[in-house]
Amino acid sequence: MDPIKTSKILKKTYFRQLLSSVILVGVAYLLKYHFKLSNSTQLPTKTVSMIVIALAGIFGIALPVFYRSYFVYKVRDQKQIRPDAFIRFERVLLSTALLTPYFLVVSLLINMSEAANLLIALFALYAAYYYYPSGKKVRFEMKIFRIKPDNKEA
Repeated sequence: MDPIKTSKILKKTYFRQLLSSVILVGVAYLLKYHFKLSNSTQLPTKTVSMIVIALAGIFGIALPVFYRSYFVYKVRDQKQIRPDAFIRFERVLLSTALLTPYFLVVSLLINMSEAANLLIALFALYAAYYYYPSGKKVRFEMKIFRIKPDNKEA
């Protein structure tokens, strides 16, 4: 398994999901601020705000950590992991973490406070930065999960 090819496959998934969420955030900002389609007198309850913030934190930080721990537990007795299982794991991990920006879309559309929007944006930026599938990171993960790379110099 070539780390560079694997990185390209994962980057395709990463950018596809991230680009769609960025476009939706842009549309939500346009609807809220440029076209003034939000009703500033109707604010969501604090419970709704806390639930959306908590879900953004769970999907951006906690759930990827738990999923990674589950995968490690599941493959702990295997001498070597199949490359397709590794790629599937990485794709699910990326998809889970990159659901966080969609909570920013929700918070904008239901007119949550700016502090809540900033906190959700912080979770989204963390998830986008931390789970970026660079070649170096993919090579390191392959080493951790005992997957032999085809190209040693990559």
